[in-house]
Amino acid sequence: MTFDRWLKIEEIYHAALQVAENQRAIFLDQACQGDQGLRREVESLLASDAQAADFMEAPTVELLARGITDIGRSSLIGQQLGTYQILSPLGAGGMGEVYKARDTRLNRTVAIKILSRQLTEPADLRQRFEREAHLLASLNHPNIASIYGVEESSGIQALVIELVEGPTLAERI
Repeated sequence: MTFDRWLKIEEIYHAALQVAENQRAIFLDQACQGDQGLRREVESLLASDAQAADFMEAPTVELLARGITDIGRSSLIGQQLGTYQILSPLGAGGMGEVYKARDTRLNRTVAIKILSRQLTEPADLRQRFEREAHLLASLNHPNIASIYGVEESSGIQALVIELVEGPTLAERI
């Protein structure tokens, strides 16, 4: 794909996000002007955006409703989780915390989303965590971090995800 083509896809994608979902098909008809490949790329981004929004927002809402709060795991810094050495915290959310880690087997830096210990007990929440892992694994797009695997060690469950350096989404918005 050429750089100009990517810019066009990105431009239409961002414009489509501003259009109501029930009006997007009409918008895409006009914006893509019959270019089915262009439309498929934009629709793929839109579908990934919708899935990512569900992934990021739904667990937080559910957990806040249950009154579950974040727990600190600063004691994990420097510890080993399977083949991953925990380096530093990156952030925290409704389902747990995210750390920068080193994959000692493949010698690469990754992000690890660790499920809160409070959430490993209710089977439905653990299953939701696993569904999210499967969802992430099914997504394949340059603007979505890839999932490398699921890790469980010493009662800790974690998603191992591609580390994307740079500003957070909140900082960019």
